Amino acid sequence: MSETMSPEKRTAVLVSGVGFLIAAILLTNLIPPVEGLGSKVRLPMFHGGSTWVNMAAFTLMGLFALGYLVWGKRDLYRWGAGFRYVAAPLWLSNTILGVVAAIGTWDFTGSQQSPFVVMQADPRLMTQFILLISLVALLLIDRIVESDHLRAFGDVVFAVLMWVLLYLRVFANAEARALHPDNPVLNSAIEIQAPFFGIVGCLLVAACLFAWLIRDGITRRD
Repeated sequence: MSETMSPEKRTAVLVSGVGFLIAAILLTNLIPPVEGLGSKVRLPMFHGGSTWVNMAAFTLMGLFALGYLVWGKRDLYRWGAGFRYVAAPLWLSNTILGVVAAIGTWDFTGSQQSPFVVMQADPRLMTQFILLISLVALLLIDRIVESDHLRAFGDVVFAVLMWVLLYLRVFANAEARALHPDNPVLNSAIEIQAPFFGIVGCLLVAACLFAWLIRDGITRRD
């Protein structure tokens, strides 16, 4: 039987998670303007860092779920569920941020089509939408089925699907690489890299803290 947090500890974890989230947002203001985009670069960079963390959260969800299926330890399922409930709303937010960032930073002046039609040609954005639809299906399974093993299996399938889609439609896709330069942050100066990785670190810590809280809530209900 896993121990649950005291009310004081739950409050401390919640406050810490919110604090790291706020810190990530504030770090965005430290990103200097760049040629061409100016300060508009901050939104896509925050979106990029948040998406990295989101993919990490989904990966942890799948790994904990796989561990539960293999070893049957209840606490592994709790952690997997914690990351599921953190990663799901974050993915919705990142999908919206991706659209907003595209509208705010892409040049649509040479196109007679609607920006939303143009964005359909972006493999990265479309992959986000495909995964969003798959995520809705995963959450429906979570609500409908009563077996934690089936829920964990769904988590594993989603994590595998995510990485397969990312590889086929993003990493190994010449069109996606043409639209988005490889490693733009890693090829940038330290004044851009430092706040970016600060954002990633703060968001990752916040995600882990919120997953811990959810795991604790499931433990108290068991």
